[in-house]
Amino acid sequence: MHKHILLSAAVLALIGHSALAVKDDLFLDEDQKSGLVNLSNGDDIFYWLFKSRGTPTADPLVMWLTGGPGCASEIAIFYENGPYTINDNMTLAPHAAGWNKISNLLYVDQPVGSGFSKCSSVTHYDTNEEQISENMKSFIDGFVQANPEFKGRDFYITGESYAGHYIPAIAYYFTHNVTDLPVTFKGIAIGNGWVDPIVQYPQYAEFAHENKLIGDTQYYILKAGFASCQKTIESGVWLLALEYCQLLMTSILGNPLNPAFNVYDYRKKCDVPPLCYNMSNADTFLNTESVQQKLGVSGRKWTECSQAVHTFLLGDWVTNLASKVSAVIESGIQVLVYSGDKDFVCNWRGGEAWTNAVEWSGKNDFNSAPYQEWTVNGKPAGQLKEFKNFKFLRVYDAGHMVPMDQPENALFMLDSFLTGQLTNKRSSGEEVFVQ
Repeated sequence: MHKHILLSAAVLALIGHSALAVKDDLFLDEDQKSGLVNLSNGDDIFYWLFKSRGTPTADPLVMWLTGGPGCASEIAIFYENGPYTINDNMTLAPHAAGWNKISNLLYVDQPVGSGFSKCSSVTHYDTNEEQISENMKSFIDGFVQANPEFKGRDFYITGESYAGHYIPAIAYYFTHNVTDLPVTFKGIAIGNGWVDPIVQYPQYAEFAHENKLIGDTQYYILKAGFASCQKTIESGVWLLALEYCQLLMTSILGNPLNPAFNVYDYRKKCDVPPLCYNMSNADTFLNTESVQQKLGVSGRKWTECSQAVHTFLLGDWVTNLASKVSAVIESGIQVLVYSGDKDFVCNWRGGEAWTNAVEWSGKNDFNSAPYQEWTVNGKPAGQLKEFKNFKFLRVYDAGHMVPMDQPENALFMLDSFLTGQLTNKRSSGEEVFVQ
C-alpha cells in the first residue's frame, strides 16, 4: 500500500487495434496472441491472450487484472497463474497449473500506463474508477472486434489486490451502464482485494495481534488509531486519510525499507523491498527486443509497477467499492471473494469483515452461513461460506498471491467457480488435478 504497492474523463472511443499471433519455440508453441487496443486519444491498452488448452471454441473468456495500482499483469503470467515460468537463462518452462488449462485467459495491462500499455500524455492518467471502467468498456469492444470468436462468450473478470477496486467498478459499469457488452458477463473473482478501506484498515491490528506480529500494548494503541483512521476517511479528506491510515499500518512493519516481515506473506522475510519478491527475470525477459518484437511492442519499456499510475490514483485509494459489489451481487452476477490466509497487506480477516459488511438482500443469510471445510483432492484447503451468488473462500497456507502459493488449489477453485460447483459439496479435484 502507500509506499507498499498492492498486488491494480469522457468515454474513449475505439479507433484501432493491432495484434500479433505467434506460435513458436520461444512461447513453447502455446496458442497465444498479443495485441494493442488503441483509444481515441492516442493511448492504448496491451493484452496477452492464451487460448484454452481444453476446448478453446467453447471455454469461457477469463480476464485477469493485476493490482498496484499500476502493476503489470505479466507478473501473473510468469509467477502466478499463466502458462509459463521463466528460467534464469531467459527461456520459458511450462506451468501445468496455468488457468488457460480450462479457460481462454486474457491478461490486460491497465490502467493506461501500466505494463506495456501506453499513456500518451500526463493528462491522460486515470484518477478514478469511473475513468478506468470507461476505458475497459472501450477495451473489451476493441478486443472482441479483433477476436470475433469471443462475441457472446461467457466472460469473467478476475484479479487480486488493488483489483479489488478495479473489478467492482468495472463490473458495476458493465451491469448498470452498458447495454451493448459484446460478451456474456457471468461473474467476478477478487483475490486478497482492497475493497472497503473503512472496514479493512482496523483489521490490520486484529490480524497482526492474532498472529503475534505485535504485542498487547501496540494492539490497543492501534485499535484507537484505526478508529480515528475510519473517521478521517468518512470526513472525505482522502489524501489526509490515506497518509494517516497508512502510517498506522506501516508502524506494524517497522522500517518500510527494511520491514520486519513480508507484507504479502508474513511467514517470510521481505527480500526485495517494496515488492518483496525477486521478479527480475520478468523484467529482463520482457525488455528483450526479440521478445518485444513477437509481442508487437518493440521499443517500449516494461516495468513491474508504474509509479505514475500509482500516484495519479492516490485519491482513489480510500474510496469504498462495497456498494458496487452489492449492486453486482443483486444483478445476479456470480461473485467470489477469495483470500490467502498468510497475507498481511490485504489479509483474510479484512476480507471476511468487508464481505460481512456488504449491504445486500442476502446479507443476514450470508453472515449467518457457517464456514464449511473446502477440500482439494481429499485434503483440507480452506474454508468456504456462501449464500446464493456470493461466496467467500479462505485459502489455507497462501499469501497475497494465491495462485503462486497454491497453484493446484487455485486452479481447482477457478474450475469449480466457472462450472458453478464451488460449493461445500464439491471436494474432489480430479478434473483439473495437475499431474
